[in-house]
Amino acid sequence: MGQDHQTEAACLLEQGASYHRRIGLKPVAAPGDLIFAGFKQGAFSLYLGDAPIYHFDLDGRWQRAFVDSTHYLKGLDATVQAIDRVREGPNLVLKRTTLTDAAAGDFDARVRSMALELIAGLIGARLRPVEPTSSKAQPLETGALRAFLERISSWDYSAWRGQRERYRAAYGPLPFLPPECTNAIVLQATLGQARGVGFGGSTAAVGLVRSRAEFAKHVHDVAGLWGRRLLQSRAIFLAGNDVLHKPVGDLLAFLSAAGEIFPVEPKARRGTADRAALEHKLHFDGVHAFVDHFDLPRPDTAGWRELAARGLVRISLGVESGDPAVRGVYRKSWDNAELRATVSEAKAAGLGVSVLTLVGAGGVERALGHVEQTSRLIDSLELGAGDFVFLLDENEVRGADIGLNGLTLLERPAWSQQQTKLKDALASLKKRGVKVLPYTMEKQWT
Repeated sequence: MGQDHQTEAACLLEQGASYHRRIGLKPVAAPGDLIFAGFKQGAFSLYLGDAPIYHFDLDGRWQRAFVDSTHYLKGLDATVQAIDRVREGPNLVLKRTTLTDAAAGDFDARVRSMALELIAGLIGARLRPVEPTSSKAQPLETGALRAFLERISSWDYSAWRGQRERYRAAYGPLPFLPPECTNAIVLQATLGQARGVGFGGSTAAVGLVRSRAEFAKHVHDVAGLWGRRLLQSRAIFLAGNDVLHKPVGDLLAFLSAAGEIFPVEPKARRGTADRAALEHKLHFDGVHAFVDHFDLPRPDTAGWRELAARGLVRISLGVESGDPAVRGVYRKSWDNAELRATVSEAKAAGLGVSVLTLVGAGGVERALGHVEQTSRLIDSLELGAGDFVFLLDENEVRGADIGLNGLTLLERPAWSQQQTKLKDALASLKKRGVKVLPYTMEKQWT
């Protein structure tokens, strides 16, 4: 590494505009890399030279880390995943591993020890503050930095155990989350799948509908669980897969209860002055929901309009395949006309629509029919500007408890070829302003 190399920490100190309050720390007695500490919207980061790197929410809970060439993710449920780049043939691929409780505890302790060492360095004057030279940057006072490091260090084994217990009390089995909702506030109006089958053959749980009182308590519990991390999210996901089949009156009640804690200010309704005022205020752009059965009962256009007025902005539609025979593998029997009506009525009410379909559905035997009929069905939908079509990996969605009904799993490179064929077959949607996006859950770690 050359002498003119500028570490990530040094770059962020001078150029990290998103960190509105920031400071550098330089070792006094011995040579060492600059340490960067900074706050940005809803988060705090530490860069020790180029690495290690740690990111925290404003309650001091670490969320992401890059240590010893490995990325780590800490979930809201306190589990830890390690993500490595490994070579498979000519390609570098991401491999995700969930750490054991013991290994996760060891890593938690490592993060806590790092914070305690920095506190000791500040108290003992072994670290010298280095202020950013940019006139637009607000220096982070060492007293405020020390206070936040103490908040980080408070997350010991007992604190993380309490986090896990609160998570289990607040949530039932989590549903499938659409791509736009991976960082959404999940509110479970319904749990499991009333029909006993999840999207793409994902593992189903026993169906349960929360009463209005139960849901209101759940909303409060989720708000407490997220804490100040709420400032990092702009979307609410009203779960689960069958919630949109409930009466519109029940849905309005769910949205009202959610809105009491999670205020919605849709982008389309804001002026310039509103946007400036909302920068430092808890608010959400809107509510999302998901459905993968399109038969009645479901909202009609008038119902969708009522829901939109209460904050619903987008529905995601789980469409395993345009081929009815392939849908049958996933125990789905809805009709194409029902899907078209759902899209037409939702669009008439001004809602955004995302269509989620599967790459690899139908296996080897029905690959051609899957591509042809799926692309034809999606092209027939009344999609327009701002809508999405996501191409998901069937292998990532399908649960272990559903078989392929005699079909042969589509392996790579045939899987990659099918993804390309679907993208090409749907290319004309671009003229309507619809984005067609491959999506792999394995890669959604950033």
